[in-house]
Amino acid sequence: MHTLPIGKYAAYLRKSRVDLEAEARGEEDTYKRHKRILQELAKRYGITLDKIYREKPATSGERISERPEMICLLEDVENEQWTGILVVEVERLARGDTMDQGIVANAFKYSNTLIVTPMRVYDPQNPDDEEYFEFGLFMSRREFKTITRRLQSGRVDGVRDGRYVGNTPPYGYQRVKLPGKGWTLEPHPEQAPIVQLIFSLYTDPNPERRMGTARLARKLNAMGVPTARKSRWTVATINGLLRNPVYIGRVRWGARPQVKRRDGKSRPRKPRDQWVEAKGMHTPLIDEDTFALAQTIMEENRHTPLPKGKISNPLAGLIRCDMCGGPMVLRPYGEKNPAAMICPAQDCVNVSSYFHVVEDRLLRSLQEWLKSYKAQWKEKQPKPNRNDQMKWKAHEEMLKSLRKKLTALEAQKNEVHNLLELKVYSIDIYKERSQSLAKQINDTRQAISQTEQEMELEQKRIAARTETIPQVEHVLEAYHKTDDPAKKNALLKSVVEQATYRKEKGGRWNPEAVNQFTLVLYPKLPKRRDRPSHR
Repeated sequence: MHTLPIGKYAAYLRKSRVDLEAEARGEEDTYKRHKRILQELAKRYGITLDKIYREKPATSGERISERPEMICLLEDVENEQWTGILVVEVERLARGDTMDQGIVANAFKYSNTLIVTPMRVYDPQNPDDEEYFEFGLFMSRREFKTITRRLQSGRVDGVRDGRYVGNTPPYGYQRVKLPGKGWTLEPHPEQAPIVQLIFSLYTDPNPERRMGTARLARKLNAMGVPTARKSRWTVATINGLLRNPVYIGRVRWGARPQVKRRDGKSRPRKPRDQWVEAKGMHTPLIDEDTFALAQTIMEENRHTPLPKGKISNPLAGLIRCDMCGGPMVLRPYGEKNPAAMICPAQDCVNVSSYFHVVEDRLLRSLQEWLKSYKAQWKEKQPKPNRNDQMKWKAHEEMLKSLRKKLTALEAQKNEVHNLLELKVYSIDIYKERSQSLAKQINDTRQAISQTEQEMELEQKRIAARTETIPQVEHVLEAYHKTDDPAKKNALLKSVVEQATYRKEKGGRWNPEAVNQFTLVLYPKLPKRRDRPSHR
């Protein structure tokens, strides 16, 4: 039998999909069995397990990035913390792609860490063991792909047979195990009536009484009805529910497949043209006519999305809701009514206003601020000094001289202490000299502070005169000369940090209420620099 060197050893446990299926059939818990095997293996080699890395049962084994315990293990291995790692089979370490397998292999190789299994001890420095280990990982990956294809094929067959193959039931249903193989759905006693209520309110025969998705979300939240995840209803949640054909007795698979990106994480892809859909075994909650009407209403109210990255709102990213802090967005109403600036948050009661009214208020506010800003700096400096650079240089020299004087005074203060300890100064002389130096130090520090304030004020005045004021004047002049929303947005963002909007009372048809909102403007002010720039 192979003799293991003296050192520190750990074990790694991970359940595979096959293990989970076996446990579902009533077999022994995999972790309990594997832990017993590895403890017996450690006893046979005469070693002690100092730590056991145990993945959560639901953790996927395909990617290292999805296994927290494996990440910790690899970090410890790379730090040469372990002499060897015990595992029931090398396949438990990596079943991912070639990149992940290479990460695992190199971590053990460069740290000279052994891999101990009941069948074999792998020494990464031994070429034969290294080749055998890499071959084992390759075969593991091949087996994993075979199992995945088999499972996907089984799901497709299940959908065609009318079974529900998802792990989480849709809102309004609960999963029920079929007598033979697979699962189906049955109406949830509390959620099913909510689904029917949503469809009935959305497709009311009287178009005037129909509720849109935003109103439905607010109504359900006000009623205290939780979603399937015990969260609040949103427009996206309502839209997904209204589009789901499961409520008319259909089942499908592959409409939004999970796709792995370069970072290794899975994300849903956009709905694809082809997927598997069939009549399900479960009872429908909605009749097909109502479902078809819901799809028609959604299509009629659908807004065609703009191309990615294109700006259609000149105020995009500038106006924020003063009540909830979220961004205000542009809501077009076609040719019926002017576009409006609204807060899209479900529970926010901030009343919307016409876009052109908010835009006009923002520009007038910016113009009024510019007038006040000009007056502010004109009052501080009636006539701009043409020798700004010379004045700045004089301030710098004065500040340099004051700091040098402060350093000398503090040195003298230390020297006074030394002379007192050497008994050169009497206590009376020491007190007199100390008080005199303390006053000089305090006066010098005040002079430094005053000079710095004057320099900062001079810097702001120069920046206002040479940068801020001309820039704002340019924005106000150029804004109305272009029809491109993106250019308008860029102009405003060059001089405006943000603005907050607040309107507590509605009354779109009341001329007096149209302008009754508060808009607080936050212009961009010049940032402090080491020295001013001149034009």
